[in-house]
Amino acid sequence: MATLAWYAVYTRPRSEKKLAEGLQKLGIEHYLPLLRTRKKWSDRYKWVEEPVFASYLFVHIEFEHDALRVLKLPQAVYFVSTEGAPTVIEAGALELLRLAVDNYAESLVIRDTSALAAGETVRIKDGPFAGKEAVIERIQGKTLVVVAFPALNKSVQVEVAVGQICKS
Repeated sequence: MATLAWYAVYTRPRSEKKLAEGLQKLGIEHYLPLLRTRKKWSDRYKWVEEPVFASYLFVHIEFEHDALRVLKLPQAVYFVSTEGAPTVIEAGALELLRLAVDNYAESLVIRDTSALAAGETVRIKDGPFAGKEAVIERIQGKTLVVVAFPALNKSVQVEVAVGQICKS
């Protein structure tokens, strides 16, 4: 028996809202987390709603029954998968995301740590180690990186926020 589960859908660039409209017309439950941000144009500022995760939205479907209906929409590209199988997103994780977006939108910071890897050399942007180069020892969750400073003769490990580093 097929059961309902949440899945992440990768969309065409800047097509998240159009895909959400198409899913709404099909009666498919979906979640597109949006943050209200202030953008500057050449002559004015404007408030716009942008997806929290560019090119992704979440659908609540019976995969075997509804996946093809989702992928037939022109804005849908593929389902996020792990080892060839569509990845089920925990409902609890989406509920936490929903709470964060609804209640803490002003202070919510989304950082992509997928581009960081252990052994990579980075530069510290601010804080007491500003301007120093360090090597990533390990990534702790989505917000902290443990770095070591090779310029010292000893390995000193320091936890640094992802937002404080940039690639060298």
